[in-house]
Amino acid sequence: MIGKRTLSDEKLALITFSGPLSKTGELIEEVREFISSENLEIAGDPLVIFYTSPLKDDGRYDAGIPVKGESGGAGDIKIVTIPKHTVIFKEYSENREEAYEELIGYAEENRIDIIGAPREIYREKVREIQFPVIL
Repeated sequence: MIGKRTLSDEKLALITFSGPLSKTGELIEEVREFISSENLEIAGDPLVIFYTSPLKDDGRYDAGIPVKGESGGAGDIKIVTIPKHTVIFKEYSENREEAYEELIGYAEENRIDIIGAPREIYREKVREIQFPVIL
């Protein structure tokens, strides 16, 4: 099932990286350690924002975690705020490529403009793909 929702402003601690997607776990752990050392609060599930094709192994992306609290970042870790926006989304547990194809097809069929980089939210048992859109 494909859904739509509006996300509130969101503060993220993240690392921008170019390389294999398999490195995501290490990067998220590095961010998690930073959050702990800065006494920030984790405010959501880990995520990856893709700036190149999310279906290729190598690419450019941000790996991070939503946070609450104040910090200026450190080293490779930045603190950014993503403003309120609307997304279409789909959860998946197995076929990632099929989930992307369904979301793209839905946007095309409904003439929805995708206005930014897709992101994946990594939950315990499922993942969620989100496309920022104008409805």
